[in-house]
Amino acid sequence: MTEDPSPGQPIPPQVPRVWAVGGGKGGVGKSVVATNLGVAVARLGLRCVLVDADLGGANLHTMLGVSAKKGLASIFNHESASLNDILIPTGIANLHLVSGAQALLDMANPKHAQKLKLLRQLFAIDADIILIDLSAGSSFNVIDFFNAAHDPIMVVAPTPTSIENAYHFLNAALHRRFMQAVAKAEVTELAKKALADKNANGLHSPRELLRYLCHEHPDAGSAIGSMMAGVRPKLIVNQVRREEDMHLGDQIAYACHDFYGVKLEYLGGLRSDDRVVSSILDRKPLQATQPACQFSTVIEGIAMRLINRDREAQHG
Repeated sequence: MTEDPSPGQPIPPQVPRVWAVGGGKGGVGKSVVATNLGVAVARLGLRCVLVDADLGGANLHTMLGVSAKKGLASIFNHESASLNDILIPTGIANLHLVSGAQALLDMANPKHAQKLKLLRQLFAIDADIILIDLSAGSSFNVIDFFNAAHDPIMVVAPTPTSIENAYHFLNAALHRRFMQAVAKAEVTELAKKALADKNANGLHSPRELLRYLCHEHPDAGSAIGSMMAGVRPKLIVNQVRREEDMHLGDQIAYACHDFYGVKLEYLGGLRSDDRVVSSILDRKPLQATQPACQFSTVIEGIAMRLINRDREAQHG
């Protein structure tokens, strides 16, 4: 059990909260952000478990400087019954790791039943915060883990390729959630007919499709709108070098709302820092070794905001 927090510490959530860190492109620092967020949560006094779900290139164990003798592979091959059985101590108080190292090649694309089993187990880990580091790209499996999280967080770097891939990733995640909402509201055929002649109906975005469905089928449209209103993706801009790039998150948030009618929360920008690279080489997260540096204080602020959002959601 978690001890009562001291003054200034966040109140532990009533049930485990799941954060997922994803992004459309590799090399944007997604794993660095996930690792340091995990350390920040642990330093704030909450029990955190980092889950390395990048099954094609798991590396959180390397960033934390720990040995990964058991990992997700033991769940898939039935050597271990529960994720709670394969938690690896990281040497940092309150922080454990579920490693994706030594995963078999076919684990990178688990079958539907395996994915559902893993999702159930993720939400049952004995922790306050479960933080999933996802694979790069926008495959259905990656998107489903991203969408299943209480707090889905996208990481983007201020480069043309990263921004383009971020839009693809966001589009894939929101489109999949939208179509699932349409199916749940049982208006799939109505949506298909509307899209078949979308130009005549003036439908150029999911936001306009939702407006059309609300007009043609008010109850279903309202239900879909409520489901989409609960979608709250987050965004972190990493590796910022120019001052104008600090506003990139606001631009992406505006485009997201304009096209989908979904509010995207910009959590902030992380400036490029050579100490981050050094921390990777040293296998010691910067948040653990230099908690007072600018990178670490911004990460801690983001962690606090997410924790407070989760607390408000549980008591709201």
